[in-house]
Amino acid sequence: MKKKYLAFLVCLSFFIGCSSNIEQVNKQENSVSIKENQVLNIEKISINGKIYNIQNAESRPNITFSTDKFYGSSGCNRFFGTYQKNSNLLSIGEQSVASTQMLCYPADVMEFERLFLTNLRGSFKILNQDGKLILDNDTMKIFFE
Repeated sequence: MKKKYLAFLVCLSFFIGCSSNIEQVNKQENSVSIKENQVLNIEKISINGKIYNIQNAESRPNITFSTDKFYGSSGCNRFFGTYQKNSNLLSIGEQSVASTQMLCYPADVMEFERLFLTNLRGSFKILNQDGKLILDNDTMKIFFE
């Protein structure tokens, strides 16, 4: 009787251990994080609920985060600045974003850049939606590919 009980406990421990490992793997697959020096291509932005897609841009909008700095392309112009990251919060100060000032064509590229760079400030929540990274500061959401 003791051997059967012991065998039962061993099997139960095995199955409980396996199920917690599966749950841990699934949590890792569903998490999306910002990795240093990874180029993150911007799919679209949303400002106060209105979606803006970049079209006809000279370059694909993107952003790269290094240790405490970021840089990228907003479609035509280059931008850069500093940030701080704590857990799932990324903070960009009011005065910590700068960009080149080239005239871009067509006008919708300039409008996208203006909206993007004007709202690239504040505290962004780092979110995962269907396996994709999103930065959300309640005014602007940045959706990455």
